[in-house]
Amino acid sequence: MLRNFLAAVVISVSIAGCATKPVEVVDSTPLNPTAVIEKQVVNNGIKGFFPYESTERHYVRANMRRDESTLKGTGTYSSYLVGARSGTKIARIDRDLQWSLNTEKQEYTECPLKGCIEPSKRAPAKQNEAAAKPPEAQHESDCTMSIAHTSFTVKATGQKKSINGFDTDEYQVAWVVNLRDKAARNTTSTLNMEIWTTPLTQAMRDTLGMEDKYARAFAGAIADTNKPQILPADAAKLMSAYLANSLKPGDRNAFLDAGKQMEKIKGYPISTHLAWNMDGNACAPKETKQEENKSSSKTSIPTSPGGLVSGLAGMFAEKKTDEAMKESKGEPILSFTAEVKSLKTEPLHDSVFTVPKNYRLVSQP
Repeated sequence: MLRNFLAAVVISVSIAGCATKPVEVVDSTPLNPTAVIEKQVVNNGIKGFFPYESTERHYVRANMRRDESTLKGTGTYSSYLVGARSGTKIARIDRDLQWSLNTEKQEYTECPLKGCIEPSKRAPAKQNEAAAKPPEAQHESDCTMSIAHTSFTVKATGQKKSINGFDTDEYQVAWVVNLRDKAARNTTSTLNMEIWTTPLTQAMRDTLGMEDKYARAFAGAIADTNKPQILPADAAKLMSAYLANSLKPGDRNAFLDAGKQMEKIKGYPISTHLAWNMDGNACAPKETKQEENKSSSKTSIPTSPGGLVSGLAGMFAEKKTDEAMKESKGEPILSFTAEVKSLKTEPLHDSVFTVPKNYRLVSQP
């Protein structure tokens, strides 16, 4: 009797254990070749304004794409206001849809591929968003500069090193643009870059080719992966925004265009570090007595969240009075580093490009 009772207890415990064991969900969706590209950016901000670090991971096929990104502020203010953020977007050309996933709340929004909200119907920017606008170059009212002369030099240093498993060669780039205003005052823009490139293998060409097919299908654009942009797109946007009111649109485009000089750089850029600065007095504003008084006063750092946002304007005023001091110490207007962490093609399940079944659809904010 006792033996039978113990046997029954063992069986009952075993059954109970099986009942509580989590059921492993097997992904039965097909496996297909997928380009996987991972990049990291370290941006010290324009004049130290809102520096951040970000990581982007892209999964790409000819007619679908998944973008995962994480971003964290690294400065005193940006680490508080920006904090750490993450986002996931899936674009399906074959279904004319895009989804934005909130992985923390397990929610998603759905829009047509071109987006839900028309630009003319966008809500006005919130106060803190307006305050977070990057600083622009200080310039005399109604004064613009034009390009007087440009020079672009590339030097292969012969230095080699392994970066994230890629064998790379170093190039040093000096991009100098001389700007002049109508009063014949001059400013020199100097962009120094350290670029480490790797020869394109067939596997890399296949990966980049898949991304190119998606770009063609999405926008009809033809991208030449053998001649990638020298200047990272994010860095170009920051530089363009800084000079928004100092140069005419045509001159801004020419300012950021290195032309055929890119052909001197062989291979695919794995690591790009740039430092940008400007020196001169073209379109320099005339300092009034009131501004001199302001520059001599100090801005206190608020401790409350509300005071922090409202005090951003004061922070910028103080930053601008310190610009000359910073530049004299050799600090650039912009310091920016972009690095490729991974570039490969691998078989992934189709589920990567779909919304998980347990996610809840919510309306577009």
